Amino acid sequence: MKNKNSGLTLVEVLVSIVIGVISIAAAFASYNYFNKSYKSVSQKAAINSSARDALTVIARDLRNAGYIDINFTRDPKPEIRLINLRQKYLDNLDKLGVWYTTSPNDRMRVSYTPMKYQNSNKMYLARELVMNPATGSKVIFGNEEFIPNIVDFQVVFRDKNGNELYPVCYECGSVEISQGAGKAGNIEHTNMKKVHTAEIYLTIESAKEVFNKDQATRIINHEGGTYGNTLNFNDKYYRETFFVSVHTRNLSN
Repeated sequence: MKNKNSGLTLVEVLVSIVIGVISIAAAFASYNYFNKSYKSVSQKAAINSSARDALTVIARDLRNAGYIDINFTRDPKPEIRLINLRQKYLDNLDKLGVWYTTSPNDRMRVSYTPMKYQNSNKMYLARELVMNPATGSKVIFGNEEFIPNIVDFQVVFRDKNGNELYPVCYECGSVEISQGAGKAGNIEHTNMKKVHTAEIYLTIESAKEVFNKDQATRIINHEGGTYGNTLNFNDKYYRETFFVSVHTRNLSN
């Protein structure tokens, strides 16, 4: 009785190898696709989370801006430091400051300042808390990173009629001086009490590259405004702008 050869032929072996290679290639391609998708989604989620948490804190500070406890006597002229806007402070980004009392004996100054990372052109928004800055200040947080990887931070003050309001500053820069700050009448201090609404435009970019190829992006914050920003990019980073409008309840009613 003859024994039949049950082994694989050369053709069958080659077909098996080809099928195996195709399967591995498909699995590798799927892995790369889902890995890139995960990185993209995680970067976007991180931006959203950072912006949402930050704007909640900024909105809270703006609602407290200008509050002066009726028993507060530690600062002889608290009314000249209520809220501050320094326009075009760094690379066309604004700087925001607010003052409010936390008790009959204590007053807080909160500053939001755009700053550059060391040895880099990338920026972050720093938050500083100083207790009783006019009379023996105590630094609680000293310009610590609050929002990473920002590309724009714009602040717009409006009066109760919806008109843009400027200058509004106690730390005035060249833009505010060109608007009349420092002249007789202290218009910059007078305008503090007229701030009815504060609008915040915040643009954040991803920490890492997201797209496979360069993307042309144009971002316009405060479109149509006198001191708005138009930003143009052509790279692989993802960017998103967030907006909040806050009623400054302790200033203009």
